[in-house]
Amino acid sequence: METALDKFESDGLFWLPGRDDNQVAGRISFDPAKGTKLSLIGTFSNSELGVDTGDEMQVSTIHGVAGKRFITLTECSRTGFRVESPGFPREDYRSDATFAGHALLRPDGQGFTEAIIRFSNLYDWVGKSAVSRELSYDNETRAITQAVLTLTPPRTEEHPADGCKVSLSPSWKVLGGAQKPGFEQDYSLRIIYDNPVDFAIVRGDISILQDLISATTDSASVPSQITLRIPIEEDDEKSKPQPIVHLYEQPSADPASLQRKARRILVGLSDIGGLPAVANWLNFMRSHKIVLGLALSPIYRGMYVENKFFNTVSAAETLHRMEFPNEIRPAAEYKAFKKMLVRHVPKNYQSWLSQQLSFSNEPRLRDRLKELAEFGSLAGILDCDVQQWAKAVTKTRNRMVHHDKGQGPGASSTELYWLAESLRLTVLLCLMRFCTFRDYQNRIKEHPSVKLIGRRVRPILQADETVH
Repeated sequence: METALDKFESDGLFWLPGRDDNQVAGRISFDPAKGTKLSLIGTFSNSELGVDTGDEMQVSTIHGVAGKRFITLTECSRTGFRVESPGFPREDYRSDATFAGHALLRPDGQGFTEAIIRFSNLYDWVGKSAVSRELSYDNETRAITQAVLTLTPPRTEEHPADGCKVSLSPSWKVLGGAQKPGFEQDYSLRIIYDNPVDFAIVRGDISILQDLISATTDSASVPSQITLRIPIEEDDEKSKPQPIVHLYEQPSADPASLQRKARRILVGLSDIGGLPAVANWLNFMRSHKIVLGLALSPIYRGMYVENKFFNTVSAAETLHRMEFPNEIRPAAEYKAFKKMLVRHVPKNYQSWLSQQLSFSNEPRLRDRLKELAEFGSLAGILDCDVQQWAKAVTKTRNRMVHHDKGQGPGASSTELYWLAESLRLTVLLCLMRFCTFRDYQNRIKEHPSVKLIGRRVRPILQADETVH
């Protein structure tokens, strides 16, 4: 089975959109670790030295044919030019998103009608096997006399979301032969759009579904295959099937993170409420992607523990600013209160005081964290006092930012790690509640990794209280 993570390399002909009279031979290659590279034996430039003036060489899209497929390279940048003996030029390009399939994509904003995505860890997250096994034994020897494997593929499920439908589709195939028979099972998530949408929307939606699987399996999930459908051109026959293309781009996770497979799922698809919960997640996270990016970055990429802590603090504060009241007093009331305070100081200090009070009506970080923890029921999950937890996190953050002299060394790397884990858990619990997931709290509370977070965080909170 070919996947979007498989390497490939092929020779072909390539040209710029609208300039197919200038086709250049070259080799295209894709490597998940390096992305797509195009090496031309020649140049798209009209200049013998490969240098054009003006906007002529602002190449963003390249068309081609290679490996018996149409190729569209997008988000391109030229990475090299050289002249080799006996005097022919060579050009190198890099593409951040490459499409290969039945058709070339329009350079002026191609629309897409459907995305079909297979993810790593998706099968385990769904947790439904289509294969059942039945064994018969000899009554006396207890030896197996018959073994029957039955494949009963589950039905495709579908649920509406904003501007689209989300579908969970099973796939399977027979493996081996008479000597080693077997089955291969998998699932794919589909997004079927009501109307054609830009690639930026498709890419964003795929990322949101990927983050859902990563967050709930507590391990990096990436697309293993992405198939996109494009609408039929107006002058084509309506009876023709929509052309499909496969997307190739670098995974968002580094190789080390991809090697860490999901061991024990935090919450599976059935635990959160099935496909309706997936649709709710997609709807909600379209306007909250920054929160996921900050909270899940340690899962996808290795980083210093200090960065991990700051990212999760930022994720929590950003979520609170987006979803909770961002003022202590009503705006009109505070405006009048501020004017009253400013009037009571000498005139030459009024401008300074007004600036100092500009953000004084916003909740403090400790209050934001406490409200998030209460909303996500962190106390019941980790068996801790949320007031102490919010205080400890705020103190740690302030100590790292301000470096006040005489305040001691601050939190250790171990303490930073576990406080960051508790912050990420808090953000995830809040997101699950916002997306109206069901029956997830008990499963999360009893999960070994969550229990470990509780065991590591509680002594940190107790030590912080002892100091004060």
